[in-house]
Amino acid sequence: MLLELILENFILVRRVNLVFSSGFTVFTGETGAGKSVMVQALKLLMGARADSGQVRTGASKAVVQGVFGLSASITRRLEEMGIDADGELIVRRIIPRQGRGRIYINGVVVTLQDLKRVTAGLLSLSGQHDFQELLRQERHGPWLDAFAGLEGYVEKLSNAYHERGQLVRRLKELEQGQKKAGEERERYQAEADAIDEIAPKIGEDQEIERELSILKSAKDLRIFGQGIYEVLYGRRGSIQDELSVCRQDLERMTRLDPGLGDMAKELDSILFQVQEFAWSLRDYVHGIPTDLSRLEQLEDRLYGINRLKKRFGPGIEDVIVHRRRIDEVLAGMEEADGVMGQLEKDLEDAGRRLVERAVDLSVRRRESAARLSAAVERELSELNLSNTRFIVEVSGPENPSPHEIGPRGADQVRFLFSANVGEPPRPLAAIASGGELSRVMLALRAVLSRQSGMFSIVFDEIDAGIGGEVADKVGRKLKALSRHGQVLAITHFPQIAAMGEHHYLVEKRAVEGRTLTEMKILEEQDERIEELSRMLGGNRKAARIYAGKLFGSFFRGA
Repeated sequence: MLLELILENFILVRRVNLVFSSGFTVFTGETGAGKSVMVQALKLLMGARADSGQVRTGASKAVVQGVFGLSASITRRLEEMGIDADGELIVRRIIPRQGRGRIYINGVVVTLQDLKRVTAGLLSLSGQHDFQELLRQERHGPWLDAFAGLEGYVEKLSNAYHERGQLVRRLKELEQGQKKAGEERERYQAEADAIDEIAPKIGEDQEIERELSILKSAKDLRIFGQGIYEVLYGRRGSIQDELSVCRQDLERMTRLDPGLGDMAKELDSILFQVQEFAWSLRDYVHGIPTDLSRLEQLEDRLYGINRLKKRFGPGIEDVIVHRRRIDEVLAGMEEADGVMGQLEKDLEDAGRRLVERAVDLSVRRRESAARLSAAVERELSELNLSNTRFIVEVSGPENPSPHEIGPRGADQVRFLFSANVGEPPRPLAAIASGGELSRVMLALRAVLSRQSGMFSIVFDEIDAGIGGEVADKVGRKLKALSRHGQVLAITHFPQIAAMGEHHYLVEKRAVEGRTLTEMKILEEQDERIEELSRMLGGNRKAARIYAGKLFGSFFRGA
């Protein structure tokens, strides 16, 4: 329940402190006096966005503060947010002319989303714009769900809807990725085949270049090699022959001087080395290829290796690393195929859950629609609309496909209305007058409040478009609602104002060259009768007499 509302430098209000209690409280005043300021302030406390234009001219900031009684649910929300409840809920909003505003809950700075979370369901605000909401068919479903207590079912369905939507988007992304991956797969496979066809080895290019150099110089290598071999060993009078002669002479010298034995051994070693070298060179010369087809094979292979190095290099090591990376990419693509298959299964399961929840919600809505229709018709009969019909129509596929289900289900909910006997019910926008819309809105709010246990309801000119006799009915309905909690109503009708247990007068006046909106409680009987007389208009004396009767009938409980 709203206990207190403090406004400072808010629109045309300099400072006002309004204290509330349970029961029926009315706000009256001249047109344009600023009665709706209170509603704007309450909307800010419920989470509406602030506007620097709400700061009173000449002030640097505006302050809106509300004090509320605590319920178990709000206390639980505060505890979850780590905010001390301390017996009351105090919401304070500071709106600067420049810069960012601040929101406090029990002295703790919070975000706008936190504020909405805490104050959700704290107040029911019904203003003239709500009549337009009543004409919007997309609002009818949420009202039916609120009456039937189906918000939890709607939330679960909405979660299922968004879960499936995420899977659809993920699968679509994967499909697009797979389409692109298919092209990439072909490219990677072609690269792998090109590398595998040659299968280069580290250092192979250098070996091929060396062998090619040998093959291209084979003739010269043979000529030079054979020549050296002949000089060293192959021909008569070769170095080997000359050294042998020297060895024989040195052996004779050694017999004459045994001290030359070591030198003889050294010469034996030289003879052996010359012989080994000559034989090795002979083997090398004999091993030089004479088949030039090998030259062409090596040149082709080196060309292939160099082409791979140019594409994936610069070196053979880089080519081999790229080949390993291709295997990893292709393995990842294979894994993506498996993920895609799992996603398709998950999407099918999510679609099945979504359909189940949509069908269940639809059944519950159809069952509740008749109860809401009957409840609203009962309320309307007490508002001088006893011959009207109010139909809550729920339509939609009985077995919807996932594609036919939105975030609130597959149902289309709309309110149909007939004000005249024998006339078929039609959409509200097509036939209802302003006065009828006011009463339909009041009837809906009455039913929803009673059903949800909403303790505080604020009506901003719910009496728009009605006559005096109906105003009496509306006033009695508001009074009856207040017995279950707290009802605040802005009204232009004295018949409604007279029924208020608490009466605030809103006035606009000039003070020191500035226009101010002031609100004061009318506590004395004469003050209230005077205000009712103003509202009645016409002959002042007659109006005052009638105002006294209205006020007196209220106290008699009429």
